[in-house]
Amino acid sequence: MRNVSEPNLAVALTKCFFCGKDDKIVINMRLNPTAAAGVDAAHRKVLNMSPCPECAEYMKQGVILITIDDAKSDKDWSVPPPELYGEARNRWMPNPYRTGGFFVVKDEAIKRLPQPKMVEWALKHRWIFIEHEMAKMLGLFENAQKE
Repeated sequence: MRNVSEPNLAVALTKCFFCGKDDKIVINMRLNPTAAAGVDAAHRKVLNMSPCPECAEYMKQGVILITIDDAKSDKDWSVPPPELYGEARNRWMPNPYRTGGFFVVKDEAIKRLPQPKMVEWALKHRWIFIEHEMAKMLGLFENAQKE
């Protein structure tokens, strides 16, 4: 958000990649209109895949499962565009169509998944996307409502 009376200064409130809640406050250190515009553009956006404090705590307790609908997602949502190189490729973030489910499950539950590569990835990164219908089949929505 830019202060109209001070065009060289802007403040932004970013969002957490995982839960979508408010995360970090960003302010430009270079007091010029270009830097202010960059900060202004970050307002209410996800800037990186660093978890907010709440999600970091969830990741200590288990693995975050975020429900998605692959059919409503862009075709190649899970792979960086081939034209991205170097640092831009490292900053790229997957962006499927999210359906609103957010669960934290213990490592023991993840280890029971039938796909070893998925298990390894989830345990290493502490989060994973899961199809909405699969989450329903696993009873995640029902169990979450009981707790």
